[in-house]
Amino acid sequence: MTGFALLLAGAAVGLGIAHFMRLPSIPLLLVVGALLGFTGAVPPELLQDAIVLGVTFLVFFAGLELNPERVGEQRRAVLWVGLVQFFVLGVTGLAVALALGHDLTAALYLALAMTASSTLVVVRLLQSRQQLFEPFGRLVLGVLLLQDLAIILLIPVVTRLPEGSWAVVEGLLAAGGLAGAALLFARLGGPRLALSFRHDEETLLLVVLGVLFAFIAAASFLGLPLIAGAFLAGVALSPFPTGLVVRGPLLSLSDFFLAIFFVALGGLVGRPDLIALGQSLVFVVLLIVVTPIVVTAVAERMGLSTRPAVESGLLLAQASEFSLVVGLWGLMAGQISVRVFTTVALVTVITMLLTPFIGTDRVTWRLMRLHPLRREPEIVDPPSDHILLLGCGDSGMPLLETLIASGHQMVVVDDDAAIIERLQDGDVPCVRGDGSDRDVLERVGARNARLIISTIRRAHDNAEVLRFAAGVPTVVRVFDGASADLISSLGGTPVVYGDAGADGFLDWFTRSGVTAESRQG
Repeated sequence: MTGFALLLAGAAVGLGIAHFMRLPSIPLLLVVGALLGFTGAVPPELLQDAIVLGVTFLVFFAGLELNPERVGEQRRAVLWVGLVQFFVLGVTGLAVALALGHDLTAALYLALAMTASSTLVVVRLLQSRQQLFEPFGRLVLGVLLLQDLAIILLIPVVTRLPEGSWAVVEGLLAAGGLAGAALLFARLGGPRLALSFRHDEETLLLVVLGVLFAFIAAASFLGLPLIAGAFLAGVALSPFPTGLVVRGPLLSLSDFFLAIFFVALGGLVGRPDLIALGQSLVFVVLLIVVTPIVVTAVAERMGLSTRPAVESGLLLAQASEFSLVVGLWGLMAGQISVRVFTTVALVTVITMLLTPFIGTDRVTWRLMRLHPLRREPEIVDPPSDHILLLGCGDSGMPLLETLIASGHQMVVVDDDAAIIERLQDGDVPCVRGDGSDRDVLERVGARNARLIISTIRRAHDNAEVLRFAAGVPTVVRVFDGASADLISSLGGTPVVYGDAGADGFLDWFTRSGVTAESRQG
């Protein structure tokens, strides 16, 4: 109990310092854990158990965010991007591990640990940036789900390989059966839970925890990692409205187990030797260099334009909490050494910490400028006295149809290949690209437009449009008061999302008097 009390105290101290000094919590928690590890006050066995407990609940929370229905129309792209990334990183990781002198078993563990990206890190970044429902956000979520399911299926292959081929087949059947049960429950059972207990949150929470422990028990019975059962329980409960209802009450638990997990991880890793540190840096470079290249190339091939393809690659360029699951499973089974696990842990922690810094707009734009095959917009001669529509999804298409029916000259910019194909079939002038890209705005004559209407989600992208086309009347769809204030300060007209239908835009357009005659005057 003393060791567990020290873990709790360390987590509280780390979180308290991070909150007081407004610093990232994960590095501080790791440092606190390392200090506990140096003292030897917490036994290694307890650290391992705390990591297993923490990561079990963390992957459950991660599974709650991976509703398969969110993928939408990106299924084909998800399949290709996920499988190609998984295969390329797995093969490359295996080759690098063998080149570093590891035996085949350790090399397989290291390779499998490099194949998946962190659901916890990526989902939180997408949520904070309000990008979960953008095409590339849906793609990234689908890839995360596909990779995690692949890891669950392949863990029995790696761990049971020494036992023979029949043991591997049994493991695959067990993992596939449990994954199938989770997907079936997600389609049939999850929504009924929310409807049955929608007025009783406490009972619903108990039922949710019951589902979690039922999947964990099933995983234990089938000889699978407990973490696999926890993740699949999260996926089973992820569909709307169940996932939405239970996510709030579980948020505080998520922070608690996150703190325990990283303190225990810091204590178990301690001070790595130079060999483990050097090898981990090699794998870090592998992930942050190879992943963006592979994901960008395949995503563009599947129809995404350059910017969302690059953003997808940068967001997926890290190891996963499932990497630690793989390492822990091998360590507890005695199939890999502490040094190999330390390498996996270091790669996971370093890449998780780097992702918020490399997955930024600044890095994205720099990589776009270096892209050798970047697609140029199709329009060469800039039009004038037209209405420019930036984004033609669910909100933009009804507006476009209304304005065309009213006889207005339209030019559309969108980064969705399917939308562009549909517009081209209707002979609507359009450009596939990023509406905040200055090159695109130049080619579609943004400065000479009569009116610009933007349904771009990100406020800073709309700010870039307003700066580029200063003086042109610009209407922008926004989602909150802060974005509305920003747009207003730059001379634009914000329209809150709930009021951003075609009728609202058309009413503003009629009342504003923005006509060809008024522009000429």
